[in-house]
Amino acid sequence: MPWNKSGITRLAVLLLLSLPALLIHSQTAPSSSPAPNQTPPQPASPSPPLILIDPAHGGADSGAALNAAFPEKDVTLVLARRLRQDLASHGMSAQLLRNGDNTLPLDQRAAMVNASHPALYLVIHATSQGSGIRLYSAMLPSGQSSRGPFLDWQTAQTSALAHSRSIQAQITTTLQKTGFPMRSLVAPLRPLNNLIVPAIAIEVAPTSADVSQLASSDYQETVCGDLANAFAATLPLLRTGP
Repeated sequence: MPWNKSGITRLAVLLLLSLPALLIHSQTAPSSSPAPNQTPPQPASPSPPLILIDPAHGGADSGAALNAAFPEKDVTLVLARRLRQDLASHGMSAQLLRNGDNTLPLDQRAAMVNASHPALYLVIHATSQGSGIRLYSAMLPSGQSSRGPFLDWQTAQTSALAHSRSIQAQITTTLQKTGFPMRSLVAPLRPLNNLIVPAIAIEVAPTSADVSQLASSDYQETVCGDLANAFAATLPLLRTGP
């Protein structure tokens, strides 16, 4: 297409008028390469493993009548709430399976735990017998096995039992260093047998013949503080899972 002189002149004027805008765009356009001193983003810290604390009994199930003033279900709930706070102070994550005076049948408890799949299930009991703390892992019935795609309800703990006992051993070792009276045992306890996650039970007794010690704030603080320290020592085990 032929160009005349006036057309060339108009083109030159348009180019001159658009030049400042082109220069501004080239100066303000974002660079695709990162700044030389820019720190690369750091990966997020892993969430702490969840401990699911279950205060035994509740509602219509009052548990043992420790004395006329307080049933077992009230003592276990107080201990569970205090232990949750102490675990949080160690940077650990804990939730309560029961945080009120409600009835939870054992099968329902097991179903709730298996559905939430915590790193550890911990059920708390209280007793007037013995002294200090007793720590239990499951004792599974013999002669039962899972076949096909379904787990036997009474031996569901089988796959997690070794891990449960490793956690139990670590807690036992830590507690024994404090000099607090404690025993480590196995027992055919429900709902431990019905769980597919690591699971242990703790039974708290007074250190003297006075059962009212279980309702003492000082005694509860000692028990839960020592337990929280012991659980903090198990953190590597909780992270690895069964």
